[in-house]
Amino acid sequence: MKKKRGLLHQLIIAIFIPAFLALILAWVVYNQFESTMRAVSGNYVENLVDSVAARLDSQKWNIRAGGRGVAEGDAATMSQLLSEMDIPGLFAVFSKNGAVIYESPGEIEFLHKWEDSFSSRTPVKIHDKVGSYYTGVRYDIPNENIYIIGAVSWEMLFGTMVLLVSLWPFVMATLAAFTLLAIFLLYYKVILPLRRLDREILSLSFGRDMPAPDAPGAVPELRQLRSTFALLAQAAIEKEKLQRDYVTDIVKVQEDEREWISREIHDGPLQDATALVQRLRLLKTDLADNPEVVASLSGAERVAMIGVKELRELCNDLTPPWLDLGLRHSMTELCNRMSAQLGVEIELDISGEWDEDEEVQPQLCLAFYRVAQESINNSVHHGRASDVQVSLAREADKIVMTVKDNGDGFAVPVSGDFRELRVRGHRGLSNMSERIRLAGGTIEIKSTVGIGTVIRCEVPAQRVE
Repeated sequence: MKKKRGLLHQLIIAIFIPAFLALILAWVVYNQFESTMRAVSGNYVENLVDSVAARLDSQKWNIRAGGRGVAEGDAATMSQLLSEMDIPGLFAVFSKNGAVIYESPGEIEFLHKWEDSFSSRTPVKIHDKVGSYYTGVRYDIPNENIYIIGAVSWEMLFGTMVLLVSLWPFVMATLAAFTLLAIFLLYYKVILPLRRLDREILSLSFGRDMPAPDAPGAVPELRQLRSTFALLAQAAIEKEKLQRDYVTDIVKVQEDEREWISREIHDGPLQDATALVQRLRLLKTDLADNPEVVASLSGAERVAMIGVKELRELCNDLTPPWLDLGLRHSMTELCNRMSAQLGVEIELDISGEWDEDEEVQPQLCLAFYRVAQESINNSVHHGRASDVQVSLAREADKIVMTVKDNGDGFAVPVSGDFRELRVRGHRGLSNMSERIRLAGGTIEIKSTVGIGTVIRCEVPAQRVE
């Protein structure tokens, strides 16, 4: 399944793409504007050179190869002829060997540096020693040993617009640098801390884990958000601790009460019932010559023995002595006894890799025992189940117990919070949930009306050192 991009990625794209498109647009506009300036200046300098060539073509200049002599006319004549031109621009007349014959007024020494750059009538962009831009072109006069190089200043043609063209690449580079810096700061100070906070919130067990209280390097608002979240997490931990202490105290009081009741029954009614059985047996011996009385006493003895057995079972239910044998043995004993008492089929399946010398902590053993006991009682008494399946499995570093029945089922609270059932008087599910939660595990209850109920408990395995 393809993972949907989150808001943070969308934020980066929303900032980066417009900035990137703006830079591209600015670059296109710059190139278009510069191309226009090149074309205009190229046309201008071509007209300038054509005008100079037209004046020179009006006379015959027989320049000797390697010399500067003029057969018809002289240098003064050429200077007079060309100085009458009033077209703005710079030009120079060269002989074929590169000697300068005539130079127009102005600073045109830089043309000597760029002379080799002109090889045809194609306009060329050049610049002088101070960085001013020019467009130059070369024109060879037919049948003469001379050629003309003309140049026009962009500043003269376009004024301050040239400064914009010159600085535009630096402006775009600066804009790009600031855009990248802004994106970096946004990512480092906003997005990255938000992603860390998001991952921490998803992995945090609220009420147990404590997040980092600060986010160094993030913007103040995010640091304040994390600080507030840390305070809420701390409050949740304190609340969870109070609730765990409260539930622990309740469970302890319940177990103490069970033990006290079991002891009172064992030391009181159970001893009295046992003494009654002994007296009935002695009385039967004394009245052995009266069969009718002996039969009546035997019936009373059987009733008294049933009472003794029920009282012993009650004591064993309240304080199971076989819990000391370990989790697997205690669960086996529980299923066998409850199957006999309730008259239903209870199947126990123990699987997984259990070490022979491995012992489960008494608190964890008691939690599983009470949950299984409560689940089986609910299945039979409330769900009218005729078959109950209990499975106990050792999986890696956890112990999993599942109780499944074929009873009537019930409507599980939508919220999954069984404490609301406690308020309505149904304490069984709430007690099971609290016992497993105190053991550091989770409980899952699924039930379908008319089909049955499945209770699954999962608790981290704990070894006794």
